[in-house]
Amino acid sequence: MKKLLFIPFLLYVCTSVGQIKFEQLEWKQAIEKADKEGKILFVNACVSWSEPCQLLEKYTLADLEVSNFYNDTFVNIQLNVEEYPGIEISESLGIDVYPAMLFIDGSGELLHRGCGALDAGEFLELGRQAMGVENLKSFERRFDAGERKSEFILSYLNLMDESCLDVEGFASYLLGEKKVEELTDEESFLLIEEYQWDIFSREFQYLTDNRESFESILGKDRVNDKIFNTYLAQYQEIYDAEELHLFGMRALLSEVKKTSFTGSDTLLVMMNLHYYEMMEDWSRYSDYAIEWVGMTGLADPEELNDLAWKFYLFVNDVEKLKIATNWARESVDSDPNPSTIDTYASLLFKQGSKKKAIELERQAIEMAKKLLENSSHYEHQLTKFEGG
Repeated sequence: MKKLLFIPFLLYVCTSVGQIKFEQLEWKQAIEKADKEGKILFVNACVSWSEPCQLLEKYTLADLEVSNFYNDTFVNIQLNVEEYPGIEISESLGIDVYPAMLFIDGSGELLHRGCGALDAGEFLELGRQAMGVENLKSFERRFDAGERKSEFILSYLNLMDESCLDVEGFASYLLGEKKVEELTDEESFLLIEEYQWDIFSREFQYLTDNRESFESILGKDRVNDKIFNTYLAQYQEIYDAEELHLFGMRALLSEVKKTSFTGSDTLLVMMNLHYYEMMEDWSRYSDYAIEWVGMTGLADPEELNDLAWKFYLFVNDVEKLKIATNWARESVDSDPNPSTIDTYASLLFKQGSKKKAIELERQAIEMAKKLLENSSHYEHQLTKFEGG
């Protein structure tokens, strides 16, 4: 961790936020005051647009026990990371989650850090931890001195995770120090199990290629769960990505098909369902949707309603529409609301049951109005049914 520079600029127009007294000090002055008083400098790094920052200010920093402890124990300042020099300091420390809480000693060295909208109890514990012998700096020194015991490493990683540091990158570094044949031991597998989620990594490839060796030491269920969860995590990352959906999904489907593990069939159906929806191949999509519902016993009315509505929009196969109509009816039975009734009515209309569809759509409109919901979509559907 880098030692911070003395930067002679005002950090923030500091006032009392909640009950904590944030002082109006330049960076150098704040460090010097902490050193002179034998205290630690507490820095609350925040941005105006962050909801967690707003929650921290509104509730935690206003807590009387928190404010008494921090006012008595630390020199407190705020760091506005939307302006210089806060931007520069933030970049030097790799701060990318807000709020970030920093604890710095009188020489300008970072001792400890926290992050997020902590509650009062967590915030108090963070401050006490910063003052103790098990803060981040103490772990860093022990690691640099060569300590590598399993218990220590896992505690260090957990502390980094709580501080919003790159724990997965650090775990990859630790695994990279090991020879590939050492990866089957308990300590290495713990790192893989908790922090390695790249299906193309050396460690995951070694795990899938030498599965029996891992299973003989760790058990079949544990190894299988790790394989399943890693592919699932990769799928979720692709699903959430803004770009390269199709390329990523095709590559992942290819990799999953190469590996035999319990749950692979479920994962493949789920992934294919998403893939063919992106491709707008509604024939294949509908096949996988039917398989997915049958395989999982899906009963959630909102999910069933979503699937059934897509069938109404894009599927014309008579038998498939009958199946979707059953889903829609189940959704209405489980959760009768304007949306589920509308889907059921729309599917009936598409299959020629005009009278029943009109009756149900009128119910959807009436219910929407009672709930003070916008009923324009349901009125449009009713006009369509009556005209058809």
